[in-house]
Amino acid sequence: MPDEQGSMIVNDLPADKDALDFMPYVLTLADIIESPTTSTPLTIGVFGGWGSGKTSLMRMVSNHLPGSVRKAWFDAWKYDKEETLWRALLVHVLQAVQNAIPNDDGVAIARLTDLQTLLYQDIDREELGKIEVDAGKLLSGLGTGALQIGLSFLPVLSTMSKLVEELQKEGGTTATAKLVEAIKCKRSEIHIEQIQFLEQFHEKFAQVVDAYLVKKNLRLVVFIDDLDRCLPEKAIEVLEAIKLFLDVPGCVFVLGLDQEVIARGIEMKYREFGLVDLDGKTPAFTITGAHYLEKIIQLPFQIPPIEREDMSSFVNSLVGSWPHDACPEVFAVGLGDNPRKVKRTVNVFLLLWSLAQRRDPEIRIKPVRLAKVVAIQQVSPQLYELLKRTPRLLRELETYYRSEEKIAQSERVKKEEMAQVERPDPPPALAGYIHQTALRQILTLHPETIRDVNFIDQTPVELRRYFTLTRRAEAPVKEPVEQPRLVFEPQLVSIPAGPFLMGSTEEDIKAQINAGLNSDWVGRQRPQHTVELPAYAIGKYPVTNAEYALFVQETGHTPPSHWDSRQYPEDKSDHPVVYVNLEDARTYCTWLAGKTGKDYRLPTEAEWEKAARGTDGWIYPWGDQFDPKKCNTDESGQGDTTPVGQYSPAGDSPFGAADMAGNVWEWTASQLKEYPYSEDQSSKGGL
Repeated sequence: MPDEQGSMIVNDLPADKDALDFMPYVLTLADIIESPTTSTPLTIGVFGGWGSGKTSLMRMVSNHLPGSVRKAWFDAWKYDKEETLWRALLVHVLQAVQNAIPNDDGVAIARLTDLQTLLYQDIDREELGKIEVDAGKLLSGLGTGALQIGLSFLPVLSTMSKLVEELQKEGGTTATAKLVEAIKCKRSEIHIEQIQFLEQFHEKFAQVVDAYLVKKNLRLVVFIDDLDRCLPEKAIEVLEAIKLFLDVPGCVFVLGLDQEVIARGIEMKYREFGLVDLDGKTPAFTITGAHYLEKIIQLPFQIPPIEREDMSSFVNSLVGSWPHDACPEVFAVGLGDNPRKVKRTVNVFLLLWSLAQRRDPEIRIKPVRLAKVVAIQQVSPQLYELLKRTPRLLRELETYYRSEEKIAQSERVKKEEMAQVERPDPPPALAGYIHQTALRQILTLHPETIRDVNFIDQTPVELRRYFTLTRRAEAPVKEPVEQPRLVFEPQLVSIPAGPFLMGSTEEDIKAQINAGLNSDWVGRQRPQHTVELPAYAIGKYPVTNAEYALFVQETGHTPPSHWDSRQYPEDKSDHPVVYVNLEDARTYCTWLAGKTGKDYRLPTEAEWEKAARGTDGWIYPWGDQFDPKKCNTDESGQGDTTPVGQYSPAGDSPFGAADMAGNVWEWTASQLKEYPYSEDQSSKGGL
C-alpha cells in the first residue's frame, strides 16, 4: 500500500522556499530594486519558459524587499477575459498607492479618486462605441436612418481604399467619400480626447507618486506575472500601459514572461497593420518583437539553467518518502531544468505507483523502472508510442547505450583511436532517438549490475506491464503523436562468409527421434555436410504484426484471417505475424525491398540454418541440450505466440538471431529436397 508518510501528489504552487539555489539572484534583484542609487522608472524583465520558476523567483524577490517598498502583484492571465486588461492593471496599481496613504488624508484620497474616475471615461480607443452618421444626408442610396460604423475594425484595414470597399458593400454609392471624411473628422476629435486623457492620467499619477511615495523615501514595485499566458493583444496592452500611464519616477516594474512568446505576439499584432512602402509591396519598416521589448524593458534577467545538484535537491524535497532512493535522480537527470514539468511528471509517477501497488500484489512493477518509463513518456512522446507497441525496443535501446558506454570506457582503446572504433548498429526503428541526451541519461543512470532498476534483463512481456500501466496516465491530445518512421524495417544481424555444418549426424538424429520428434521430418536432415556461404544479413526477429500491418495498409493486401478487418489483435503488435502463406511472404519482401531500396528477400534454407545454429553444427541455437526456458514450445506451456525476443538473449543463436527455435514456423526461399543442399533448391521456395 502507499506509504502514508509520503507525499501523494505534489502541488503546483510557486515555491516559498529556495530549493533551486535562486537566492543569489533573488538578493541581487532585490538590492537593485530597493537601492536609492537605482534610477527610476525602471522595468525589469524576468525571462523564462513555461514552468521555469519565474513566479517563484519573483515572489522570493518580493518577500525580500524592505518595508520602504510598496508592492502590487498583478496576475495578468487572471484578467485576460476582461475587455481592457490595461485598466485592470491600473486599478491594481492605484490600490497599491492608496495602501501607502493614511486613511485620514482626504486630499490624497480625493486625488486617487480623480485618477480612478479618469480610468472609466468612455474614451478608450477599443471602447469608443459607435459613430452615428446621418445616412439620409450623406448617402442618398441608403435612404433614411442612421448608419453605425464601429471603430474597432478600422485599424485592421490597411488602406483607406479598403475602407471604402467595405462601405460600398454595405450599400454606399455616390456619397461614400463624404461619409469617409465624416468618420475621419470624428476620429480626429476622439484622438484629441485620448491624448488629453493620457496626458492627464500620466501627469496626475506622477504627482501622486511623487507626493506620497518619492518624497517619503518610498518606492512602488509592481510585479506583473504570467503575461505570456494572455492573448498577444492583451499582453501588448499591458506593456503599452506601463509606458503610457505608469512610467514615472519612483516606480519599478518586474515582468515575468516568456520572451519568445511575447515577441511572436508583438510581431503578429503589428503585422496586421499591413504597412507597405510606396510601391505597395515592400514593408515600410519592420517591428520585431525583440526591438519592441528593448523599448519597454531596461533590465532583462534570464532565469538561469538549474544545476543537476540543485535539481536533485529540488526533486528529493517534493516527496516525503520515495518508494526507492533511486527514483528522484531519474527525474532530476532526465527532465531538464523545468520545475513545473518535473512536478507534473512526479505526480504521474506517484499516481501510477499507487495504482501498481493496488493492482499488482506480487509487486512485479519496480518503482525505479516505472520512474524511467514515466520520464521517457514525458521527454519523448513519439518514442513512447513506439515502445508501447514494441516494448522490447526499450531493452535494445538501453543495450545500445551501454555498448557505446563500454567502448568509450575501455582502457584498451586510446583516445585518439576512438573515432575509428566500430559502434553497434541501433535497430532501425530507434535510429531517430539514439542521439537524445535525456534518453541516454535515463537509461544509463544506474550500473548494469544493480537489480530492479534497468531494462536490459527484462523480457517483452515483463516490459509490457509498464506500458500497460502508464497508459492510465496518458494526457489527452488533440492530434495523435506522429508515428515514428521506418518502424517496419527489420533489425538485422550479420552472418560472416564461410563454411558451416548443415544437417545432423546419425547420432543427433537418433537422439531427436528418442526425444519424440517426427522421424520422417528429422530423417531429412542427413547427411550432415559442409556448405560454404557468402556474407549476408538476416532479420534478428521474425516479422511482427506491427511491421506486417503497414504492408497491408499500403498495398491493400489481404490481411491474416484472424485479424479484425485490417487490425491485428491490440495486445500482439510485437508478436510474429502468423497465417501468412508463401505468396504472402514473398509479396511482403518485394514491398519491403521497393520501399527501402534494399535487397530484401526470403532467406535460403542454408542461410536460415547457418543463422540459427552457427558454424559448429549445434542442434539448437544455444547448444546441443534442449532447454524449454529458452524457446516457446509445448514444453514451455505458453499455448500461444510470444513477443519476438521474449527469450533473448539466452535463446539467441551464436550470431544473435532470436526465435530460431520455437514460437512460429518460418518460410524460406528453398524447395524441400533431399540433402546435400544445393543452390538450385532456391528457385521456388519452401518451408
